[in-house]
Amino acid sequence: MSDATAYGPASGSGIRHGSTRIVRFPGEDGPETGILHLPLAEAPLGGHPIVVLGHMTTGGSRRSAPSLGHPGHPEWRRMSQGDALCDLLLRRGIAVMRPDYPGIGSGGVHPYLLGAPLAGSLRAMMRARRTLDDRLGDDWVAAGHSEGAVAALFAGTSAEPDERSRLRGVAAVTPVTRMDLSIRTSLALPGTAPGSGVVSALIGLMLRGAATADPILGALIDGDGLDPAARERWDDLDRLCLSELAAAGSWGGIAPGRIGGPEGRALFARLYASFRENDVAALTGFRVPVRIDAGWFDEVAPAPLTARLLRAYRQAGVDLTARWWPSHHSGTMRARHAPRHTAAWIAARLAR
Repeated sequence: MSDATAYGPASGSGIRHGSTRIVRFPGEDGPETGILHLPLAEAPLGGHPIVVLGHMTTGGSRRSAPSLGHPGHPEWRRMSQGDALCDLLLRRGIAVMRPDYPGIGSGGVHPYLLGAPLAGSLRAMMRARRTLDDRLGDDWVAAGHSEGAVAALFAGTSAEPDERSRLRGVAAVTPVTRMDLSIRTSLALPGTAPGSGVVSALIGLMLRGAATADPILGALIDGDGLDPAARERWDDLDRLCLSELAAAGSWGGIAPGRIGGPEGRALFARLYASFRENDVAALTGFRVPVRIDAGWFDEVAPAPLTARLLRAYRQAGVDLTARWWPSHHSGTMRARHAPRHTAAWIAARLAR
């Protein structure tokens, strides 16, 4: 389908101040899906301002699409992680668009943590706004949590979706940075431990995503880069969501340090190169103000690495607002932490 269309309701159980629809829109490499939230308030002259909100990691399969989520879904906690922020924005008359991302809400392989295609998904949904609903305006903010924060930050240094759109800011909650350091640490673990199942699942998604842009990495995956146990579970990445991948019967049953095969050293060298190429710390040329919310006890984006990111942005002259929260990675998006302050910051940008 080449035209953007709305084709049904979405559950959106945490949304109280707007209407919710699943939509399909033209992505940069084919049709994608996502969720459109419209405020209950009448649209102002020029249309509702917009936040395009990138979600945290839910997996890399169609089953992982937040637009297909519901309270009984095994991935619902992560799928609905942005609902608190979304509802606060809707109360302020701001529309929210939430793409599923390429390879999740479309065909192909999800380019997990690759900045350009993730940002492209946000931009494509913004570009399709008027065909999704004629009450949507031209002013927008790119926002996201975790993987979605990477998408938003890359969108902040990309070209506008079209000649009428006006990016007003970037709001990134717990962006991941220097994943090479985090993964090196996890690979030193010889056995499974509490929480290592998610780490192994994420490494599988990282390898699969990075290989979409690196044929040498792809050849290593097809050859001797993976341990036989990881190779046996490779197809799980195409059909399961993150919670299912992290279970003992899938990637969660493999210790991170046992994912690599005979060519494992070369495999991870290519993965680390992908991390460096897609690290948000290397971004320059932000055209708009940036806000970053971070957790002191973040297990995915550790505080020392996020602090290094903030210093790099300040040294580069980025118009930066930052706030720390006494929380872990997902908890930073709970209603009592970042959402209220992030929503107020976004509203101030869109009021200009």
